Amino acid sequence: MSSEIQEGQDQLREVLGKTLHRFKNNLQTQLSLMNIQTSTNRSYFDDKKVIVDRVFALTHIYDLYYRSNKDEYFPKDSRISLQSFLLQFFQYIKSSTTKIDYELHDMSEINVELDDLLLLSYIIIEINDFRKSLDDNLLLEIEHKEKKVHLKFSFSSIEDHQKFHELFKDQYKIFDLMVMQLKGKFDYKKKFVRLSFPIL
Repeated sequence: MSSEIQEGQDQLREVLGKTLHRFKNNLQTQLSLMNIQTSTNRSYFDDKKVIVDRVFALTHIYDLYYRSNKDEYFPKDSRISLQSFLLQFFQYIKSSTTKIDYELHDMSEINVELDDLLLLSYIIIEINDFRKSLDDNLLLEIEHKEKKVHLKFSFSSIEDHQKFHELFKDQYKIFDLMVMQLKGKFDYKKKFVRLSFPIL
């Protein structure tokens, strides 16, 4: 066996090993969220759908990652397109309801770490479950500004979103933990809630 072939195989094993390790960590995150759900008595409107949505986000991220790097034998960058992921993720979310509208500002040049993007998708899933419990319409707006991702959301039935935390305080633990994990900040306004994440 030539040294070039041996080197290529060694590099492939290294890449596969790192990818498997990352994937296992992401699955462990799912299990950790389920444990927190149990310990805090987090009651989802639809537990099964939340898990299915998280699994979709996980598999979709890895699919997008490999399609983005299909021309590279040994991709080293674990950042993927924020806009590409969100467009397909929102299409998936909207396929099961007509009560979600979203607006994505141009973020075609923005790439985000795979792990951070996965947490961002889980946060959106939490917001969607809040919507289901309200049987309400949800508006989401995402943009990047000053090296941060800003996620703004509002519900049509809530007149003052400054009371949003009080409304869902018994169901807030997982949502709050994921926002903190991304070093995010809450900004409660009358018409909406804005989350800001320094993940760019």
